[in-house]
Amino acid sequence: HGLDITRAIFMQGRSPYRFMEPLRMSLFLSANEADVREAIRMGFAAGRVVGRAADDDGGTDLRIAFDFDGVLADDSSERIYQEGTLEAYQENESALADVPLPKGPLAAFLEKFNHIQRIEDANRNADPDGYERRVRVAVVTARSAPAHERAINSIRGWGLRVNDAFFLGGIDKGPILGVLQPHIFFDDQRRHVDTASRSTPSVHIPFGELNGA
Repeated sequence: HGLDITRAIFMQGRSPYRFMEPLRMSLFLSANEADVREAIRMGFAAGRVVGRAADDDGGTDLRIAFDFDGVLADDSSERIYQEGTLEAYQENESALADVPLPKGPLAAFLEKFNHIQRIEDANRNADPDGYERRVRVAVVTARSAPAHERAINSIRGWGLRVNDAFFLGGIDKGPILGVLQPHIFFDDQRRHVDTASRSTPSVHIPFGELNGA
């Protein structure tokens, strides 16, 4: 691929996530769930890779999709949903629609992509006829109206942005992702990851009470 990679770490199979901070790494991915859980426990952004690799479509763009609760945001709203009724959850989210949720494990990772997108915006402004933006970010969440408002306001309140947002109201995410065709999808619920991974390279984020973390 012609990548100019100059750094490498070899540890005889031991996990390198402890070196994320000094190496200024934004994300740790592994097929080893124990390593991923320990990295998350230590406060690092981490996920377990599930499913197949992406087919190369020959394009030059990069498409990334995130779940919202337990991924970009923390799982505080998800806990209310799991512990109560849908009605109680909707009432809570409506009452707090203007109150941003605490950031979740991958919010800082999205911030890195937003930084790249701002550079792309500047390039586009300098060359409106020739430069094509390459990075596109989507949120694909089971939230539905009226709970969608808090998700939107949270992302804005954090000073972040996405290009596309899908509020699916609990329907299967797999077919949507099959059309969207992200190069990678992040979700905190294994059942969503399992269905998504049939068509999309997926990452399970074992964060929050639902994952015993």
